[in-house]
Amino acid sequence: MLNRLPSRAGCAAVALAAGLLGSSPARAYVVPGSANPNLAGRAAGYACCLGDSAPAQSPVAAAALALVPGEALQFAVTGQVTYGGGPTGGDNPDGNEVGSMSTYGDGLSAPIAVRYNALVGVFLTDADPTGSVTPAPLDFAAGLDFTTLSPGIGQIFFIGDGLTSDSNAGEHGGARQSFVVPDGATRLFLGTSDGFGWFNNGGRFIVDTIVGEPAPLPLPASLPLLAAGLGALLLRARRCGR
Repeated sequence: MLNRLPSRAGCAAVALAAGLLGSSPARAYVVPGSANPNLAGRAAGYACCLGDSAPAQSPVAAAALALVPGEALQFAVTGQVTYGGGPTGGDNPDGNEVGSMSTYGDGLSAPIAVRYNALVGVFLTDADPTGSVTPAPLDFAAGLDFTTLSPGIGQIFFIGDGLTSDSNAGEHGGARQSFVVPDGATRLFLGTSDGFGWFNNGGRFIVDTIVGEPAPLPLPASLPLLAAGLGALLLRARRCGR
């Protein structure tokens, strides 16, 4: 009997099924210490914050990340950034001393009672925020060990290392924090916390973004059927790879 290779449509179905069986999709981004969140979504030439301008100090756009309002994002973050420049040394993603970032306005608000040299983010729509109403700032005076945060459009928010534990204080192994995508959000920008002049900051953070969780697949009537189905899927996947 002729052993025919699966069609392109069959391979596409295999890829879809494999994706459903796998883990949730993730994207990795490199965020330099010079990434100023106040420049999120700004047109080239926009200046801010005593020495910064777009695009030289613009934050990193999570361009490959499809945002779904109401969906929770999680982050796994490593690296260090520093005020003093240089590629290494400095503070971990949870930052150093507590302080309030300056709100420069023009559509974006900066958080209160966060850490400097920490990872932060901001959600935007497709529109340039310049000239729009500046939202109220988020206040983290109650602490940075929250489990879920729901920032609004244009509100710069603390991310840190993405865990409830405080790595700045030597704590490790906290729970993964969730950040809910607000209504209308189509873009996420990642930057660092500072007071002014991000241009002379050094170091970088490596940020993995994790989107939600995959929906559980319904179990078949019997485990033998499940085993047989998985075996057939793996066999077709091998043929698709030829």
